Amino acid sequence: IVGTSRGPVGKWEEARERQDAGKRQLPSLAATGTIASLSGALAHHLEASGTCLTLSSTCASAAAAIALGASLVEAGTADVAVVGGAEAPLNPLMLGLMRAANLLGPHEEPARSCRPFDQTRNGLVVGEAGAILILESREFAMRRHARPLGRLSGWATGLSHSGKTGIDDGGEGLAGVIGRVLGQAGVAPEEVGYLNAHGTGTLLNDLAESKAIRTAFGDQSPPVSSTKPVTGHCLGATPALEAILCLMALHHDKIPPTANYLNPDPAIGLDVVHGSARAAYLEHVLSTSLGFWGNHASLLFSSI
Repeated sequence: IVGTSRGPVGKWEEARERQDAGKRQLPSLAATGTIASLSGALAHHLEASGTCLTLSSTCASAAAAIALGASLVEAGTADVAVVGGAEAPLNPLMLGLMRAANLLGPHEEPARSCRPFDQTRNGLVVGEAGAILILESREFAMRRHARPLGRLSGWATGLSHSGKTGIDDGGEGLAGVIGRVLGQAGVAPEEVGYLNAHGTGTLLNDLAESKAIRTAFGDQSPPVSSTKPVTGHCLGATPALEAILCLMALHHDKIPPTANYLNPDPAIGLDVVHGSARAAYLEHVLSTSLGFWGNHASLLFSSI
């Protein structure tokens, strides 16, 4: 079960280019040009059986895939689920659409184009990624003598009625999703040692997300960072990539910093980790994801 926001845009572009050039279409494009090709190709490669789905909930897609896979394992429908996401949006069409929507963050120094939570932030930088995780029941993992990296202890998805944008101004929708995750896991707000924020570096998104975090945690808000200045915003694949980063934070007891955070925005009101990685004893790490049409998701990872 995998997620994507934009689908196989490269294959669609290839088909269009062949058509415009008067070339014969490749029969394989009929299959590889489908959105389901992402999960289908992975399942065929692994010789997997059972549920096979490609999900799309904009930039929360991979989180939705992880949540659905976890629900299937929890229900006993599957012993193991291969979950994650993939996205390859670095082509002129996709970048042109994002530029038209004023989403891209220009800067005279390209490495500083994305500046989450910084007072000078003005947009995101796009990246590409494929990230896959294995979710399995404790019993199945023990039978195959696996060494788990961590435990997915809570997950939730939700929708904010914010129109086409990703989040309502006050962040109430995301705050509710975070609350459901903590409630499902039985984890108190003060037990969360790190939050990997969606943190795109856009003006309104970062502000609304910070409000959601403060609403959900009150005075117990954990240290926060955004890793998107380094990885880029990989759209629907981002939640799976950031899930892996959360697991690595748990494993190493280190919080990754927010690059390009040089001018703190006083309206954010969070402990934004920056400069260098911060050592911390971590038992629970939370990840948040947001997307167009108000799609929200949150995942909680805990140490074993």
